[in-house]
Amino acid sequence: MTNVRARSVVSLARIEAVHLSRSVPVLSGLMVSGVAMWLITYRSQPLWWSNDWRIGYGQTVISLTVLVGAQLATARSRRDGLQELYESFPTSTGQRTLAHLIGVLGAAPAAVLLVGVAAGAFALQGALGTPDLTTLIGGILLVLAGGVIGVAIGSRFPHPLAGVLGAFVWLLPFSQSNRFNSAIPWLFPWVKPAQLSELPRRLAGYPPTLAHALELAAIVVLAGVVALAITSAARRHRVGLLVAGAAGLAGLVVTCLVQLQPIPTRDIDRVVSEAANTGAAQHCTTSEANGHNVRYCLYPAFGSLLPTVQAPVNGVLSLTPVQLAHPLTISQTSGLDIEDSTLTHGHSSQQVTAWRARLQNAPANLPSSSAIYVNLGRWPSGGHQQSVARFDLALGAAEWAVGLPTNTGPPTGLLPTQCVPLNQAREAIAIWLAARATHLPTAQFQGRNGSYSVAAVDGTAVVVWTYPGEISGYFASPGPQTTADGYLLAQAMTKLPTARVLGLLTSNWDSWISPHATNAELASALGITLPAVRLVGPRGQVITPLAPPGSQPQCTT
Repeated sequence: MTNVRARSVVSLARIEAVHLSRSVPVLSGLMVSGVAMWLITYRSQPLWWSNDWRIGYGQTVISLTVLVGAQLATARSRRDGLQELYESFPTSTGQRTLAHLIGVLGAAPAAVLLVGVAAGAFALQGALGTPDLTTLIGGILLVLAGGVIGVAIGSRFPHPLAGVLGAFVWLLPFSQSNRFNSAIPWLFPWVKPAQLSELPRRLAGYPPTLAHALELAAIVVLAGVVALAITSAARRHRVGLLVAGAAGLAGLVVTCLVQLQPIPTRDIDRVVSEAANTGAAQHCTTSEANGHNVRYCLYPAFGSLLPTVQAPVNGVLSLTPVQLAHPLTISQTSGLDIEDSTLTHGHSSQQVTAWRARLQNAPANLPSSSAIYVNLGRWPSGGHQQSVARFDLALGAAEWAVGLPTNTGPPTGLLPTQCVPLNQAREAIAIWLAARATHLPTAQFQGRNGSYSVAAVDGTAVVVWTYPGEISGYFASPGPQTTADGYLLAQAMTKLPTARVLGLLTSNWDSWISPHATNAELASALGITLPAVRLVGPRGQVITPLAPPGSQPQCTT
């Protein structure tokens, strides 16, 4: 290529890059990708080993729209019937295609902007860990790959719907990756691993970041070679295109083989050990509040969340009038799923069984009345959901204070392992302590039929209260099953002056937290009418609850 033609290609590429960066599809994709990224991250705890992949996954939309925009730009001359006019220019069709390929870089600023804004937002949220540069670059390559594929399609098919159809085909690997087992999802241009937020920290090789980025680079090379092969008529270019195509194909095959390799056993052993709360994986500190010592054990990467965890617990302890002899431990847990084949592919069933047993025998899966296991990987980053999570943690601390179980273990079959504090005043006291400690607004402390269900307790139908966040997964397992009677009594207690309730509890704390103290006795001592539970149907009729199959025990200790 002569200097004159090279300068022409560069000039054309500059023009096409500017047009692409300003095109409606690219700008629309930028906005939609930003919204999509926000929707898949705003509720979750910002963890860099999870969120940097979500940034890349969020760029799938802009990758699709860049593909459409590049196809429209490349096929412009034939679609407008100006092919003969373009042939009179001092550049060949192949050179103009090369200019379009270079012009795809015009979409890079939008991708970089999206990465920068998202990374900045996560940094302001206090994201834990450190971002992986290779993963973020892979997201930009994803956008460029879409653009180069669009040029290849436009070089052969001028109709606008060809770009739309190409975008649909490019979308398929992203939308169907959950249908495959083993490591096959890694072979797609991008995936979103489901349980990255369950890891105590970044696990090397999961996902294979460098292989992902190189795979996308190989796709860029192959699509570019296809585009030039379609439009370049010069024989002297065929050898170069053949070599480049072979290199791109070899790179694609190698990166796929790398991504199919199993994660080293030692790495899975380590992460299973950390998830099972064994060894020295966590950093433990002891904090004092109102004369109570509480032990907090968190993974090192989550250390900055300690004040967030302490706040609702300290709120309960500040209202607890008596120093309790048995200590309280707040320990971090993980919802790691060892059955996930993207994590354990290539390992024997015996190894997977051993890892499963270690996780099942973890302390978080054992009943306890003095330990609360918090899954901070699922902890909300803010807003209403974080208020709910804070209330849940405060309720666990309050249940410890009144002698109720704090961790009941996973369900046995279809039946929960939770006991029910039936007609026990200490249940209402615990709910009241949690509400007061977290300053739960009255609007969020209202019972509705949707919050109630029916459980069988010793063969009797009991209306129970599903408190906010009970099935959220913020904890390894909940405490006892709360009843609607206890909830309504606690709700009535929140309308009384705090000093009045504390004065009564302080005068005879041990008696009030006894399993034998009833709701009626507490209501009478406070001078309030014991609220009655009423289940109302859609037409306003009162529903008489029937006991479901199975039975849960009463909390007796």
